[in-house]
Amino acid sequence: MPGSARSLQNSFFGGLRVASTTYFPAHSKNGVNVSQRCTINAFMNIASRANNGEGRNDVIQLTAWGKLGDVCAKSMSPGKEFHCGAKLKTYEARVFHNDQPITAPDGTLIMVRKVGFSITELIFGEESAKHIANEIQSGIRPADWNMAGSPGYGAWRETLKRRNTLVFDATLPVFGYAKVILPQGPGIGAYAVQPVGMTAAAPAAAVEAAVVNAALNPAAVNASLFQPAAAVVAPVAPVAAPGAALFAPVAPVAPVAPQAGFAGPVGV
Repeated sequence: MPGSARSLQNSFFGGLRVASTTYFPAHSKNGVNVSQRCTINAFMNIASRANNGEGRNDVIQLTAWGKLGDVCAKSMSPGKEFHCGAKLKTYEARVFHNDQPITAPDGTLIMVRKVGFSITELIFGEESAKHIANEIQSGIRPADWNMAGSPGYGAWRETLKRRNTLVFDATLPVFGYAKVILPQGPGIGAYAVQPVGMTAAAPAAAVEAAVVNAALNPAAVNASLFQPAAAVVAPVAPVAAPGAALFAPVAPVAPVAPQAGFAGPVGV
């Protein structure tokens, strides 16, 4: 047949908003290394005549691999705007019902072909006003965080620097803003060469035991680890770990009454 034997494909998405993120750490599958990745469920508001002219709402899933996945987990707060280029990829996936894989009468797994998009280029936009207000109310972000020259402006940039240096910890249920899912199943093993900036992963059984123990004994650990999110764009559940306060709400501290003869604290 005359003509080219090759095809071209590229996709661009603009004006997306983060709905939720999930992080899968680096591992091996049947001896083959699989890089870490972050999957992003993103809202799309498509202009059309649907819904009485208000347009069509949809959700699309995108994947960021390797170091870009780490960046997305630590940067993609709920409701954050972003734009990206992506490559379409089809793959075979299991079918689940109530979190259980569906099998045929002979016991073989039911597989379907799915379509995914891997991010190749990424530009971050504005954060959600609701998310910013939540961080300010929680004491994570100074009220003057965007006022150049103010104390809060410099403090906020130091917080962002610390967020960027945060490394993955397999014993925690979240990484940055992303929920962590540890790979499981036959053939799953450790990544052959530990990725730069990643702490050694704890054995899966130990991690599972720790999570179960925390769920059964919430008083023994930070109970807020297991609080469900109130909405899709709700703040990420707090984590009792170094760097947790960089992302999670903290209990407000009651103001201390000034000592007699002294002025009250300023800027607190």
